[in-house]
Amino acid sequence: MQRTRRGLLGAGAGFAAGLAGCLGVQGVEYPDAAPAETPPNSDDGSDGDADGSEKDVDDEQIGDPEPVENDALAAATRRVVDEIVWFATEYPAAVAAYRTAVSDLIDEIDAVRATADETNAVSVELVDRLDEAVRVGADRAAEALEPHFHPEAQIHARGRPHVEILRTVAPRNDVDRFLEEVDRMRRQYSGMDTMTYVSETFSRDPIRNRLLDRLLYPLPEDDDQRREVRGDAFVEVALASRGFASFSHEPYEGSRRPRIYGGAFAADRREELRARLGPVPRSEDRTEELFVAFAARPSETFRGWAYELGGTAAYVQRYPDATVASDRLDAVVADASTEGRTPIDPDATAANSNSSGDGSSNDADGPARWHRLYHDEAEGERYGFDEHAGVQYGYVVQAGEFLLATGFSGDAWEERAGWQGRLADGWVVA
Repeated sequence: MQRTRRGLLGAGAGFAAGLAGCLGVQGVEYPDAAPAETPPNSDDGSDGDADGSEKDVDDEQIGDPEPVENDALAAATRRVVDEIVWFATEYPAAVAAYRTAVSDLIDEIDAVRATADETNAVSVELVDRLDEAVRVGADRAAEALEPHFHPEAQIHARGRPHVEILRTVAPRNDVDRFLEEVDRMRRQYSGMDTMTYVSETFSRDPIRNRLLDRLLYPLPEDDDQRREVRGDAFVEVALASRGFASFSHEPYEGSRRPRIYGGAFAADRREELRARLGPVPRSEDRTEELFVAFAARPSETFRGWAYELGGTAAYVQRYPDATVASDRLDAVVADASTEGRTPIDPDATAANSNSSGDGSSNDADGPARWHRLYHDEAEGERYGFDEHAGVQYGYVVQAGEFLLATGFSGDAWEERAGWQGRLADGWVVA
């Protein structure tokens, strides 16, 4: 389904301001009538081979593989989580390898210069050494950082003009001109071997690479709309399982940029969200725990805490495989109450969403259908208005090896509109 990208979906979008911004709702709309519940699904959700063939493995017959629950959402979630895990675990070593590659390239430039200076002679062979050093440096930098970042083209681009000039100068044995150009070449690369350059060009705080596209998947096909969606997005990510947190957004021009106090998804906000989620967090066998919040990109003059941006949060848990995730979902549902399933895409309708008697989902027929789940929560944002523990209403779904949850609030599902906010531009509603 091609999704129409929206701006803010109403005053109800985002976090409840009074509770450090965790999945609340700032406004409530009471529709004239509650929407009719989508009828349950009737197909079995099977996804076997087209020819129905079976293959023998170790003399045992196996049937067709089990269908992946919400496979499109699972694939999109996997891309997001894998990229954030890379930043949390492999980024430091990758940056170090990149810097070593550039440093070794600079060492080779220095060695060539020393040879030319000591012998008072230059040759095409010396130029070939420089050309090879650029190629090797670019290859090693690419091996360290790609496909997350793309340093190879930059390294080639900085060296190529100098190598071409040196090839012209070397046959003339113009030592002075040769040394001059080698010095210029060295200056080009010396700036690439600094933490300042790395932090700007290969930034992980904020993250500025393909992650933003993955968080906003699928982006509109129209160039102007795509630029608008990217330019308006400001996403917080916190991989609690790895102790890593950052933002992801388009860079700001010039020196003026907002000042966010306390960083992304502070620990107290994560605890508040877990409390709202009630039985949803399941640590047994969990391999990753991710918090994400989608907000509008603040202006350069903004000064404040991240929760003040009013982002709409999503919570992701990863398990070893889909079977474990399914077991954890069963436990969540058993410890709470549910009222049917529904897409959370604000553009989705009953006509294009899949419905089945067993509640299974086939992404080819429509968006993922989430459990409407509710539970008692004594610390919810409505607790101050009631003598009794507040009920929290939200959405939970399994997608492959993942459990995702979002939209938890003290206001019931039918009593709020536009709660998705910038989440509507995110991969979660795909």
